[in-house]
Amino acid sequence: MSNDLKWMLSSDQQIPYHDPRMLNIWFDVMKWFNPDVVDYVGDQSDQACWSRWQEGTSQEFINAVKKGTAEPMAPFVFEQERPVKEFYAQTRHTVPAAEIFVALGNHDIRVWPYFDKKQPDVVAALTPQNLWGFETYGIDYIHYNDRPKQRYGDIYVHHGVSVSKHAGESVRNDIDNFGVSIVRGHSHRQGVYYKTYPLRQETLRGFEIGHMMDINHEAASYQNIHNWQPGFAIAHIENGTYPHIQVIRINEDYTCYVDGKKFSG
Repeated sequence: MSNDLKWMLSSDQQIPYHDPRMLNIWFDVMKWFNPDVVDYVGDQSDQACWSRWQEGTSQEFINAVKKGTAEPMAPFVFEQERPVKEFYAQTRHTVPAAEIFVALGNHDIRVWPYFDKKQPDVVAALTPQNLWGFETYGIDYIHYNDRPKQRYGDIYVHHGVSVSKHAGESVRNDIDNFGVSIVRGHSHRQGVYYKTYPLRQETLRGFEIGHMMDINHEAASYQNIHNWQPGFAIAHIENGTYPHIQVIRINEDYTCYVDGKKFSG
């Protein structure tokens, strides 16, 4: 009997600025692949309206929703994050027995420093459970400011710290900084990097696994040319200890191949 596990990993949906066709592919693959483990490595939520980039504008959350009044904002925050919560609910519904783990990204955590500053009395209610249903859906997580989390064998996960304009360089920098093999997002790029130390017979592995954002949305207009690659990753974890990781690119025609099977969105 095989002790191998199946693993799916994804990053940077940036809901509500996601690409629905990419998410359809993701869940179609999930139904077919039937993973034992699903990891989301950050920025499932975008939270642009309460980022520092919107402060003082008409698009800033506290202005757009209640015109700057002192009324507690928690219910409005929960409604803003409802599509993200539904995304996690869909994951749990699709793989009811799977382990689900989240490495929160820099966008996912925008809500806390924003309300620390604007309405600190609201912050206590803004828990991962209340925002996204983590306890309800049996989801474990790390904060963006936490260190990478070891998952299986040599592989750690984190949203990522370094950002380079070249695919593969961001994860290379994180490998150099953390000193471990890592799967990460953050850069919206796909790339694979290896670093071998022959004298200690060790190879560190790094994977940038892409994004699922709609690059034509105005939220992506801060760049007019996107050196970004959409997709995700899968892995077969040999004997539950060694992940054989494959980076899966979603092509321009919304197709991808996973273990020889074609998927279309």
